[in-house]
Amino acid sequence: MDITAAQFKVLCSIRCQGCITPVELKKVLSVDLGALTRMLDRLVCKGWIERNPNPHDKRGVLVQLTADGAALCEQCHQLVGQDLHQELTKNLTAEEVATLEHLLKKVLP
Repeated sequence: MDITAAQFKVLCSIRCQGCITPVELKKVLSVDLGALTRMLDRLVCKGWIERNPNPHDKRGVLVQLTADGAALCEQCHQLVGQDLHQELTKNLTAEEVATLEHLLKKVLP
């Protein structure tokens, strides 16, 4: 899908926040601001994120996903979810998986 794990992590973090400043994103990801800026530049070039003026800080920007970035993030989540589901349930029978899913639906909203 032409995306690295590091890029996916950044996209997911932006997706969770909706709109975030690079400094806030740096704190969330615990990365160097210079490295993050270079990563954001690459993601802008790929059309997955956009930088918009921050209305609360004339010199600052807010980062958010583009429609393409949101779609890619959703595709990746589905793929990761399927792989994770298969890995976690590989030692269970079909009946046990059905029971697990039933119980999780009762426990999780």
